[in-house]
Amino acid sequence: MQNSTGHRFLVRLGQGITWRLHLAVQRFQHVRSELSGILHERLGITEPEAKLLSDSQNYWNDPSSSIHAQNSHWRGVGIFADDSRWLELGRQNLAIYSDFARLANAPARLVNIVEWGCGGGINAIQFAPLADRFFGVDISAASLAECERQMSAEGLTNFVPVLIDSDDPEAAIAKVPDGCDLLISTYVFELLPTPEYGFRVLNVVAQILKPGALAMLQVKYSELDWKTQSRRWNYQKNMAWNATYRIEEFWSQSERCGLLPQAVKLVPKQPLVNDRNYAYFLLKKPVPLTLSRP
Repeated sequence: MQNSTGHRFLVRLGQGITWRLHLAVQRFQHVRSELSGILHERLGITEPEAKLLSDSQNYWNDPSSSIHAQNSHWRGVGIFADDSRWLELGRQNLAIYSDFARLANAPARLVNIVEWGCGGGINAIQFAPLADRFFGVDISAASLAECERQMSAEGLTNFVPVLIDSDDPEAAIAKVPDGCDLLISTYVFELLPTPEYGFRVLNVVAQILKPGALAMLQVKYSELDWKTQSRRWNYQKNMAWNATYRIEEFWSQSERCGLLPQAVKLVPKQPLVNDRNYAYFLLKKPVPLTLSRP
């Protein structure tokens, strides 16, 4: 009896020590991450954009890693093993667009929709029924194949895959020769190597859109502290915070690219992906004015 009691005591003691060690390791990793971020911010330590571009291309095309599949929002992977979560995230994005569409008096039926960074199809199966063709742009051939697989499973046959390299986003322009009526991008702009690269993509968006067409772009907004600023170092470690923007900064840059901001919706917290600081921008490409002769 005493041996049994002593054994249980030792087991509980061992479990308590293991749990405390686990907490201590977590605290150490958190403090180390905090200190690393502060040092990089204070010392201005960054990596060249060319390296960050290369690292991003390699990360999203690494066949030995399954982590990028969750980060590309593949159905049934990681947190999206909960299928209701996967479906609900796409539905929420569609609901935000629907509100924007009513605001902009957009047509219910579209010819071409482009998604920049289609990943595993979380938006595609929701938005593709609205258009004749749905172009999915991505730097990962595996994600394009997964997106097409999900669309096929839903009976959707209007998918057009567009594979580009991270160092040449402009290549997408020629691959959507007729332009598009709507361009969407969610959970992508924060993954881009730098904010400047994001502005480069914004310029591509302006060229792909038809006159009068809309773009719904989701970005992460900065609160002007080191925790929410663009990292610019160690792409994979800082992936979800690689590129952030002040709201007025992204608004003004959109205007410089020839896009007219119509509205912005803030989502301070998104529990479906356990993340925060999201801003959805509704942008419109203006229709050129034509002067009639008297």
